[in-house]
Amino acid sequence: MLKRILALSLITVLLYGTACTLAPKPSSSIASDEITEIIAQYRQEISHRMEQENVPGLAIIVVDDQNILWVEGFGYTDWNRRIPVTSDTLFSIQSMSKSFAATAAMFAAQDGLVDLDEPITTYLPDFHVNSIFEEHPEQKITLRMLLSHTAGFVHEAPIGGNSDLPGHTFEEHIASIPDTWLRFPVGTRWGYSNLGIDLAGYILQVRSGMPFTQYVQEKVLDPLGMMRSTLDIHQVRATPDRAIGHSPMPFRPPAEFLLIPSGGVWTTANDMAHYLQFHINEGALDGKRLLYQDMAETMYEPPNPAALDSEYALGIGTADWQGTRRFQHGGGGFGFNSNMVWYPELKLGAVVLSNADDVGLNMQVVDDVLGSIISTNIPLYHSRASTLPSVEPAYSFIQDGPALLTDTALSDLITSKALPLDEAGRERRQMYIGAYVQTRWGFPLIDSQVEENDGMLAIRALGQTIVLNEIQPGLLFDLQGNAYEFPPAANTSPNYSMFKIDPRFLPLWLIFYALCVLLFLSTLFFRPIRGILRRISRADIADIKSLQSRWLRWIRILAGLSSLSSLICLGIIALIPNLMYVPWPRPYMDLLWWQFAILSLPFVSLVLAVVIAVLDVLSMKNQHDGWAIHFYYFSVALMLLVFDSAIIL
Repeated sequence: MLKRILALSLITVLLYGTACTLAPKPSSSIASDEITEIIAQYRQEISHRMEQENVPGLAIIVVDDQNILWVEGFGYTDWNRRIPVTSDTLFSIQSMSKSFAATAAMFAAQDGLVDLDEPITTYLPDFHVNSIFEEHPEQKITLRMLLSHTAGFVHEAPIGGNSDLPGHTFEEHIASIPDTWLRFPVGTRWGYSNLGIDLAGYILQVRSGMPFTQYVQEKVLDPLGMMRSTLDIHQVRATPDRAIGHSPMPFRPPAEFLLIPSGGVWTTANDMAHYLQFHINEGALDGKRLLYQDMAETMYEPPNPAALDSEYALGIGTADWQGTRRFQHGGGGFGFNSNMVWYPELKLGAVVLSNADDVGLNMQVVDDVLGSIISTNIPLYHSRASTLPSVEPAYSFIQDGPALLTDTALSDLITSKALPLDEAGRERRQMYIGAYVQTRWGFPLIDSQVEENDGMLAIRALGQTIVLNEIQPGLLFDLQGNAYEFPPAANTSPNYSMFKIDPRFLPLWLIFYALCVLLFLSTLFFRPIRGILRRISRADIADIKSLQSRWLRWIRILAGLSSLSSLICLGIIALIPNLMYVPWPRPYMDLLWWQFAILSLPFVSLVLAVVIAVLDVLSMKNQHDGWAIHFYYFSVALMLLVFDSAIIL
């Protein structure tokens, strides 16, 4: 929408051209009644779109270089608690955090802690990463490349990524990076990477001698007056009126994750006003220069041809819009969505924060509101845009960078490194072929099939067929530079665990689960089943109850409760495939009480199974019960132990 509005507006400006000098001098500000009219229009539209898209809460901030033009909260922080969203409501901004990591790096460079163009091994001498394209690539990677996604890293690290279970530290997350393989030669292409930004943040942590969260707080958030903003998860959890993430997942998304530099900032609409004005003024706020202008400009410039081709600078997307610059970054995941845009020459910017996944209105609202403001006073914004030099920036540092590697050149390069298909290669290929399951959050979610395709090895998943080239025994690459490891190398893919399965064992698992279900159901209906069997055998059951030991009565009750819990868990797994467990006692997510209770059922059932087994052994001395009944309940306890352990582990 903004593209259409802004293009039309600026085309009008260009046609306006020489006639501009004959027009009245443009106003230096936007009339308040015009802003009021725009606010009224979009206030109604936002409320309508939120209802349509089932968005619980949203906050918007629109600023110029000195003033807040509009700030407002809509909806609720949580559908359950119904706390109204305000301009001070704390939201997770996810990947929009990358611009904060880059801003922190600019302050570190200004203070002499880091040099953006030094190899990262200057600061991390023991660091290394795998590459099939060059030796010692870590000696070529710089902070400038990390912050611009041109170092060659994959999107996620093996530990602590978006699809990994928690239970790790940020340092363990970083320590897993050397297990990854670069997707392309250093600096030659653009590839969005959480991992690269996190590594840049870790370097700031090492150089400053303080946790990255503290460094950003002291060097960015506090100086900018962003008093409620934080990267400290403990502070987030201690904020009762913070926004709660909402997603299609049946359970609340987590409030805690390890992608701290690339996605860990929590902030408010009011605080983002300071952040936008700081960047609109290129490192100054309220007339006070905090960051040297040349350092700020460094952040806004793509560092090499690959970044320039993808319109990405350092932690921020960039574009040239008909003679003016536009900077943008969004973020989404774990029940949150955010978007930020600013025009330094037009002295205008906006942010929208929401607590729902995949919110299309965020981008549209930002663009539409800014487009409407620009169109209300074309002479004013024409005069502001004219402050940008008409000559394209020299980008002198780009001249020394590596040339852009095209898609075709990359695929040809990977193909050229493939092993010849000799007899040993054919044997390995047969070993690779088969069915696989990729896991996310510890649960098997994606079925994959490795097969031969037109004489090549390929992996078929999610309706796509991806050709693979074997570069080393067990190490295969697709033509986009993603690595897949199979035995004898390993049994994982670059981002997700991938396990080979034998279809022949599937019927056995189905039979096992069917037997478990029948056995658990029998414990719930033991008395009527027993009565029917006794009547069929015409046995006298009048004395049975009196002969049973008190132990057996308790065993029967516990077996029924434990079996019921396990059956509920089986139903939950069937309906909710992304059920997640981590080491007890704290589940992964920020749960409501009833969600916590549901996720606790396998642990309860497991404990009851142990108690049943112990009681059954103790009651064996009562000969009136019979060995058959003891064997039955011991079998129940054993099945419960296996069944519940499989769910938890």
